[in-house]
Amino acid sequence: VSGGTGNGIWTTPNGTGTFSPNNTTLNATYNTVNADTVPASVMLILTSTNNGGCLASSDTMYVTVNPGPIVNAGTDQSMCANNVNIALSGTVAVASGGQWSSLGSGTFTPNNTDLNASYTPTATEISSGVITLMLTSTGNGLCQAVTDTMKVNLTPAPIVNAGADIFICNSSTTTSLNGSVSGGSTTGQWTTLGTGTFTPNDNTLNATYNLSTADTTAGIVKLILTSTNNVSCNE
Repeated sequence: VSGGTGNGIWTTPNGTGTFSPNNTTLNATYNTVNADTVPASVMLILTSTNNGGCLASSDTMYVTVNPGPIVNAGTDQSMCANNVNIALSGTVAVASGGQWSSLGSGTFTPNNTDLNASYTPTATEISSGVITLMLTSTGNGLCQAVTDTMKVNLTPAPIVNAGADIFICNSSTTTSLNGSVSGGSTTGQWTTLGTGTFTPNDNTLNATYNLSTADTTAGIVKLILTSTNNVSCNE
């Protein structure tokens, strides 16, 4: 502002942002808000003040506010540590594309610029119990890149122990079992590669195995304990 005064005031008839430090500072900063993208161009008017006997004078400038990128990496997921299959489904608006990255060193298939890629974590990531994936906008034009984060929380995998090998006399008809299931499940089911039966049933971890004549004749029988009620975990 020059001539009859050196003072002025900023106003905006169609914007909703603010002036910093205030609207009477000639070299102020105008802080845009999301609503400023609606009128396409925000009108900023500088009007002279302390004009004495003169009429106020004003000048107008227009600031075009482009919408910023909108990035969504997807909702957080939960899966089992022995069944990690991370299918991604990210979305990016306004910007021309996006790029995936992680806090680990796993791999994206077919690549990290495919918004619907899949991610294969490393063993280290799986053991940590949580996998963090980030989607960042690319082709942002005048705007800064925007990043959104998605986390995959891993539940423990089932741990199954059928017990130590058992040696019995070939005249024995039964043997006691002592299996255990922990981690992602606490239940299990016994099966046999022989022809014997389980008492009281094959779902009892400390069941008794009743050897058949064929088991005794064979001289060896394999008993297998498999976890059940695994939810999202593999057996």
